[in-house]
Amino acid sequence: MTIAGTDITKAFAGKRVLDAVSIDVAGGEIHALLGANGSGKSTLVKILTGVYQPDGGAIAVAGRKLDAIASPAQAGKLGIAVVHQEVPLVDTATVAECIALFRGYPTSGGRIRWRTLRREVEEMLGRFDAPIDPDRLAGTLSPAERALIALIIALDRVDEAGLNLLVLDEVTASLPRDEAEPYLNHVAALAARGVSVLMVTHRLAELHGRAGRATILRDGRTVFAGAAESLDDEAIVAHMIGREREPSSGAPARRAAEVGNAKTLLKIEKLAVDRLAELSLELHAGEILGIAGLAESGIAELPQVLSGAAAYRAGAITMNDRALPRRGDPRASIGAGLAVLPADRLRSGGIASLPVADNIALPDVDRYFLRPARERAMVEDVIDRFDVRPPLRQTLFGRLSGGNQQKALLGKWLHLNPSVLVLDDPTSGVDPGAREKIFDILREAAANGIGILFFSTEPEQLAALCSRVLVLRDGVVAAELTGGDLKHETISQWCYA
Repeated sequence: MTIAGTDITKAFAGKRVLDAVSIDVAGGEIHALLGANGSGKSTLVKILTGVYQPDGGAIAVAGRKLDAIASPAQAGKLGIAVVHQEVPLVDTATVAECIALFRGYPTSGGRIRWRTLRREVEEMLGRFDAPIDPDRLAGTLSPAERALIALIIALDRVDEAGLNLLVLDEVTASLPRDEAEPYLNHVAALAARGVSVLMVTHRLAELHGRAGRATILRDGRTVFAGAAESLDDEAIVAHMIGREREPSSGAPARRAAEVGNAKTLLKIEKLAVDRLAELSLELHAGEILGIAGLAESGIAELPQVLSGAAAYRAGAITMNDRALPRRGDPRASIGAGLAVLPADRLRSGGIASLPVADNIALPDVDRYFLRPARERAMVEDVIDRFDVRPPLRQTLFGRLSGGNQQKALLGKWLHLNPSVLVLDDPTSGVDPGAREKIFDILREAAANGIGILFFSTEPEQLAALCSRVLVLRDGVVAAELTGGDLKHETISQWCYA
């Protein structure tokens, strides 16, 4: 075995988050680590990579027995590399500089050889077919591009340093499937050469044909350990959430014919930004309208414009018969009844270093000024209704799992009773159980008359949730899918045709 953890136990503030968990990853194996958000996956990964030390149990690395891995530095010396979903890039540094922080700066006579650095990074990006300029500031990267850089850094370190264990912690969560596939194939090739891979993912389709074995955690305990091929997706979900999947308790999304005569909440006419060109659409009360398309369609620009974070150069946007300013103004968007959950929830949706309570109260902070009891009651109500775990108002937002961050952000905006809710790939990196909870929340919001604009890179989710789907191509609406055409196969065909 490359690495094995036996009876690993860990508790925080008296609460046990890992209870005698055992796992082993063999040489050349892709081993899947699965579980709902809050199941203990991240804690186990951090113990195996030296971020946390266990309260009990033992770890063996390449035959060497240890009570604990003392630090990430020791993990590196033991041949363990990890890349997390949220890669720590420095926004004000270039891509080349960020990569150099991991692989080292080339120097001569005590000076950095900048041309050499740029050439080496350009060659490295080229090996992975990543069309990213080394001189580009990291702060301008999209979530998908940040994930690509994170994955490239890890794979580069494996290739260069000959590491024998690669831990992938949700690194493909922000990537569209067509972009993730080539890198997953590269990971499979590394495993074929003897590198052991521990892969944490919520995209169950990524496991098929790749993972040899799987370990599934629930509430800090192992509920399955065995051959991955013995499980189908329904069985995996049942293990993760502890029961057979139940029908949604929320009202189903209304069909297009039912909302066609409802009030128009949002109207976009001939909108032009950068890639978007003369985009027009209408969103009605009670409708869940899906938006799909490849990156080059300009799809990422629309949430930015609607939130007021970006300006538009032509066209018009009307919310409740109120025109939104062309220059971009978040206050105007919120004041018009428009709430936006961005794709990058940790950097743009919430403030990682503030408690959950402050994040939830932030959009309406004036209402709670010098009214702590009112704020506490509101926050506790949101935490309870949206099932945010752990249910502690003072927990730092950045310490929540991805699914619980998203539920907290949904609660933050929905307690303001917006007219329109815009969600940009809201289930990225979210486990199936939390995903269903989010879908139930959205169906209930639509049943209460809120218009929902749902952006997603997952065609199956669009087909299951939306009244209709608009597919963008070359900056305009290429197709409007309703009724019998509202299938994930059809959505994919229009996106890639």
